[in-house]
Amino acid sequence: MARKAVLEGGKREEIITAAEQLFFTEGFEKTSVRMILEKVGGEVGMFYHYFKSKDELFDVVAQRFFKMYQAGFEKMAEQITTPEDFVTAFLYNYETAMEKYQRIEKNMHWTIRSALHESTVIALIPTVQNLLERFGYQGKYPLDITAGRITAEISAAIHSQSFNQMSDTEKKELLLSLLNDTLKQ
Repeated sequence: MARKAVLEGGKREEIITAAEQLFFTEGFEKTSVRMILEKVGGEVGMFYHYFKSKDELFDVVAQRFFKMYQAGFEKMAEQITTPEDFVTAFLYNYETAMEKYQRIEKNMHWTIRSALHESTVIALIPTVQNLLERFGYQGKYPLDITAGRITAEISAAIHSQSFNQMSDTEKKELLLSLLNDTLKQ
């Protein structure tokens, strides 16, 4: 017998929202399908009507998370006209995101943290590419490679112990230096 078409909204959205809360607070491994269904008042059969597995549900949760993250970053980028504006806005958004992340991070398995980090970097590349175009990048390397490089360099910097020990001014100077060095190439 063929599966029924999966509808958007309704209980499916409730399951996704509940799973997101549980995955981020309890961790993927500690979250069971039953825990998710208890939160939404559903039965196991209902879960499998919408999702083939907990892994598939996690993929949906992660995609939704990064879609919202990317949309927020793109909205921020709309106001940016200079590399200095980018660094200032980026640092503000970084600090805000880290406050939220630190509340949920302690319960995450390292594999989830790693996947979130990698996906975050990848999600930001198209917006950084658009910013480079706006900044007039005329370098010798393709734009997508340069955007990936800048995103990876900024990620490496902000996740270092040294970065967290810097003053706000030093953080801005470092990120602006990374960005300007790349724009000159």
